[in-house]
Amino acid sequence: MKLQSFTLQIFDPKQTLPFYIDVLGYTLLKEATIDDSTYFDLGFKNTNFFIQLKYTPQLEKRVYQEAAIHNYWKYSLFVDDIQKAYRNVQKHNFPIGEPYQFDDIGYLSHTEDTEHHKVEYIQKTFRQNTPVQTEEPTALGLLTIRTKDPVKTIKLYEDILGMKLFVRMYVNRGKGFTLYFLGDQDLEAPNPDIDAIENREWMYQQSHLFIEIQHYWNSEQDDNFVLEVTDKNGLQTINFLGNLNTVKQRLVANNILFHQEKDQILFKTIDNHTILVKAEYTNGHKNRDLNA
Repeated sequence: MKLQSFTLQIFDPKQTLPFYIDVLGYTLLKEATIDDSTYFDLGFKNTNFFIQLKYTPQLEKRVYQEAAIHNYWKYSLFVDDIQKAYRNVQKHNFPIGEPYQFDDIGYLSHTEDTEHHKVEYIQKTFRQNTPVQTEEPTALGLLTIRTKDPVKTIKLYEDILGMKLFVRMYVNRGKGFTLYFLGDQDLEAPNPDIDAIENREWMYQQSHLFIEIQHYWNSEQDDNFVLEVTDKNGLQTINFLGNLNTVKQRLVANNILFHQEKDQILFKTIDNHTILVKAEYTNGHKNRDLNA
């Protein structure tokens, strides 16, 4: 299985698409209308990973506002020069937080798209390691979700979807939380220790899309703690390519319910994220369109 993209619901493509293209620097890779929705695939050069925006005219417009209780948080872009990215967003008169080195986690800045989905910039190196000259392209790097049970969630992404845990970060802010980062199992981190600091900059320098999972400490023991689903105006699906027979066998073996529609399988995680697995090949050709 290969993580390829994720889908966000939008309500105003005439305003949102120019932000992604002109401000964030995405390229519109594909536009397709399926049933009552139009899908816009946007990505960066020299990468197979993309973000998909879904527009459904019949939906009642909802104003999105991310909250700490949501099962979806943000997505991140990896950049060589975060100060340059910061100035570029400012130049277009969009609000963005001043870049800062967050402990030994990363050199970060935060903004949001015109639909209020959170967008994080992460420099590929820590602030103290900023290179003098940078020319590498921006990469779509992280999709950040939340879980109540990291053990079960990581097991699902590893055993069902074939991902690998590369990095773990403990963050002693507020009541405290842990971040887990999973990526393509074919990658090789410089250190097998998932807590190793060197793995963090290594991850930010990869041209791969990782899943970041946030877990609030002890939330799994709190019966009153429930993550709210954002599928009405936030994250719709997390999209993979893979062998459907293999996926079905793994889902059945783990007693996970699923639904198959033609050449794709959908199922829910324990935190109600919708996983979509598209058949990797259709009619003998590699398929990168997740909804056609």
